[in-house]
Amino acid sequence: MASFLMVASGILCLTGAVASKGRPAIVAATVMVLAMIDLAYAALVPPVVWSGALLFAGLCLAVFLRASSRAPSPRRSPALVTSGAGGVSGSEDGRAVRSSIASDRCVSRADSHSGPTAAVLSAITYPVMAWQVLNHGAHMSGSTHAGGHEAGGHGHHAGDMSLISTFLTVAVVVLAVLLVICAVHDIVRRRPLVSLDCWGMAAMIVVMQFLH
Repeated sequence: MASFLMVASGILCLTGAVASKGRPAIVAATVMVLAMIDLAYAALVPPVVWSGALLFAGLCLAVFLRASSRAPSPRRSPALVTSGAGGVSGSEDGRAVRSSIASDRCVSRADSHSGPTAAVLSAITYPVMAWQVLNHGAHMSGSTHAGGHEAGGHGHHAGDMSLISTFLTVAVVVLAVLLVICAVHDIVRRRPLVSLDCWGMAAMIVVMQFLH
């Protein structure tokens, strides 16, 4: 059941990424779907490789977000260069035209692309999934070598891992709640397909944390 939910959540993320028309998000979601299919059913690639791939995907998304957040400097239109009495009115007309064009672009982007908060949360989710995949691989390898290594100092190490696991669990819950809020916000803005990315991300990390 958990394996099916992992793959289904990945497909939801890929569908939302395609609906948002963001190429980096589509590539990252494709890597995620392939990782979930292999981890759930095939086990052809070591979990550490998929963990590194997911971490790299999250870093690429963060770099893309930082690059896209830098707005280009506005170009001077011919209306701003006019002089004389008509220069002021021409300048005002140029500003009005540029503001209307900018508003049209913002509306068109808002209709197709996911919001900045959802994009940031998506970039954060990939490193979390990378840690979950790595933790899953460690548990799998630990279960195969679970014979006769119960030393006295092992308890301190187990306590440290328990603290890390608790912190990760809290982070997963908070991140999942924020992703659900972003998904609901996308639905309110009449972008149900785009909201599938956040729904899938939230379901993915919850399933991997508590069911897998």
